[in-house]
Amino acid sequence: MYIMGKLNCVGHGDKTQRGKERKRKRYAYYHQGHEICKSAFMLLHDVSNKYVKNIVAHMNENGNVPRVHKNKNKRPANAFSFDELKHALNYIMHYAEEVGLPQPMVRGKGNPVVFLPSSGSKSDLHKQNVASCEEARIRHLGLTSFKLLWKDCCPHIKFMSPMSDMCPKCEEHRDAISKAVGMEQKQEAVRLFSEHLTIVQKEREVYNKSVDDARVEMTDYVRPAGVIPPCSANLTKVHYTMDFSQAVSVPHHARQEGPLYFLVPRKLQLFGIAVEGIFRQFNYVIDEDQTIGENGTGIKGPNGVISMLHHCLQQNGFGEEECIIHCDYCAGENKNRYVLGYLSWRTLIGLHKKITLSMQVPYHGRCLVDAGFGHIKRLYRRTDVDSLSSMINVVDKSAKSNVPVGYENPRNGEHNWEWYDWKSYLSTNFSPLPGIRKYRHFTFDVQSPGSVQVKESCDGVPKSVKLLKSEATALTDPPMPTILPPAGITKERETYLYNMIRPYVRDPFKDVTCPNPEE
Repeated sequence: MYIMGKLNCVGHGDKTQRGKERKRKRYAYYHQGHEICKSAFMLLHDVSNKYVKNIVAHMNENGNVPRVHKNKNKRPANAFSFDELKHALNYIMHYAEEVGLPQPMVRGKGNPVVFLPSSGSKSDLHKQNVASCEEARIRHLGLTSFKLLWKDCCPHIKFMSPMSDMCPKCEEHRDAISKAVGMEQKQEAVRLFSEHLTIVQKEREVYNKSVDDARVEMTDYVRPAGVIPPCSANLTKVHYTMDFSQAVSVPHHARQEGPLYFLVPRKLQLFGIAVEGIFRQFNYVIDEDQTIGENGTGIKGPNGVISMLHHCLQQNGFGEEECIIHCDYCAGENKNRYVLGYLSWRTLIGLHKKITLSMQVPYHGRCLVDAGFGHIKRLYRRTDVDSLSSMINVVDKSAKSNVPVGYENPRNGEHNWEWYDWKSYLSTNFSPLPGIRKYRHFTFDVQSPGSVQVKESCDGVPKSVKLLKSEATALTDPPMPTILPPAGITKERETYLYNMIRPYVRDPFKDVTCPNPEE
């Protein structure tokens, strides 16, 4: 169309001045308002003589309209027939029925997704289809046509990508569906899988509702500065989520040196407590020499988890009367007698009137605290981190909602929080909960001091269990547990860091991250 617009016809109409039919039209060629020859016009527009002739012939016959290929709307001679396409499509569908793992159907989203084993590929399935077509003496589709047919007609059939941290029950149900023989066995396997996913969905809805209620309640709430006295605010839906992130290594550089992949750098632990009502997450950053055990150990035990949770509730709480806490289904960190005893202890001494501890189905817990960790890891991957202070800066800059909390205050060298021996203290006053593994919801109320209401699921029947020992003394004003000093780093670990890791630390941070063990 651009070339057509550049051509100017000399002489108007279909008749000549003598009234005869015009058999030939002459065109003038212009560039920037100046008439030029045809050769210069073709050179400037990079077109051939044949191309210009074809455009001129088209304009003489049809006028200034776009050119249309003569094969448009015509079926190519080598096009596949309907039966050939249907044969390939049926092959894909039958293969998915045999080895595929159907997923729960989402309302309004079309066909339910069917996952094929990750060990296969579309190319492998195409080779099998080619062999099948050769046996049936049917023309087979090429690989590109086969993939296009798959994409257009059955996009819900996909190959599963390799994953980790998968739910073992889901994998067990999927395996049972794929191995089921007969319609009855397959229907029974699908029913059991659906029941499991229904439980997961209900627990997920409980978490989402808790987050929404907390945000609605705290929409116009302005927290006063400093520490707020307990039970001084009329808040009953404050929601906390706590979890550990994967440990990060120091030093870490955006252009990481190859040998560091084979060494064991200094490890920093991240523990996050998200307060969804105010879109804030407190991230506790702990160095190897600041943990309860030697060389970074003991941080994920009850003493470490309860100490950081206690600090957050006391220093960053809102003085709420009631709160809800969500955490992972992990016996070593959260789901144990000591965490239950601690929450009961808080209601006994008046720090809370009611606390609900809830846990989602194992391997299905996707909480907002993970989003905060994601912001940290994204900035961490492209930032040079050579010390603990550098990592704290990464946490601070990763997102507006992320707040770093270091063990030591850099201004005065004092500890922001202390490690307490909660295990010894709570085991003296509280009994273990029988069958704790089968429960997911725990409620502590000041109206039932020393007891906990447990439920196996969100819609289960509550059951009251006494945790406070009968011989325990009154806990109206109890002393705090014994403080546990950090165990530090062993001599062997210090020597390893100095000899193996120090060469990869930048100069300003060498003596901080990997000091000389002899000094």
